[in-house]
Amino acid sequence: MPVADLALKQFKLFSKLPDHIITELCQHAKFVDVPRRKVIMQKNKVAHSLGLLISGRLQGVDMTLDGKEAGLYFIEPNDFFGELSVIDELPASEYIISISAAKIITIPANIIRTLVLKAPNVSSIINARLARRLRESLAQRTLLSLPSPLQRVSAQLIQLTPTSDSDEKTIAHAPTHQEIAIMINTTRETVTRVFQKLHKQGIIRRNGDALIVCNLNKLVHFASDQEKNKTR
Repeated sequence: MPVADLALKQFKLFSKLPDHIITELCQHAKFVDVPRRKVIMQKNKVAHSLGLLISGRLQGVDMTLDGKEAGLYFIEPNDFFGELSVIDELPASEYIISISAAKIITIPANIIRTLVLKAPNVSSIINARLARRLRESLAQRTLLSLPSPLQRVSAQLIQLTPTSDSDEKTIAHAPTHQEIAIMINTTRETVTRVFQKLHKQGIIRRNGDALIVCNLNKLVHFASDQEKNKTR
């Protein structure tokens, strides 16, 4: 299916490009429908295209030595992925999997590399994305060093909470307990017990697919307290 100009313009990566460049990109781009739990990008293989997520949710994951999935980061709609392997032409360092049915746009890597040389704004956005991925990776490594599941769940929720001036923060399309368990290296049942504790104390509440953080300060306290807040 041909990709329309408007489909690419919704992405910040391309929003400031001239119309004729957008039209040229569309000639090389294609839509892909992805079922749930499909591996979209393989670790240790060079990415042949840049992916742009239109709908659904993806996750960057790696495998531990004992064969368990270790979640690294989430990819939300209007974001892109595979940029590191596209730019340096080296194998990807993680897998990208779909954790829900998704629709993506792919653009060949060579087209993106040429575009980066011609469009400083695109290069700047990709560089900023790479820096953010690095910071997310470092933050996740620090999170995994926390001793208790309560601390790790709290810290993970803090990372997912958007910045806003309101007292209550909304995590739209919040991850499932299983997805969080993969991110913090524990079991789904343990995450569920922590959520029950946080809900009982009025720190979080559900609103459909969204998670409302009612007391961010308390969540920060739980994440930082290493002695008093250990789950049994």
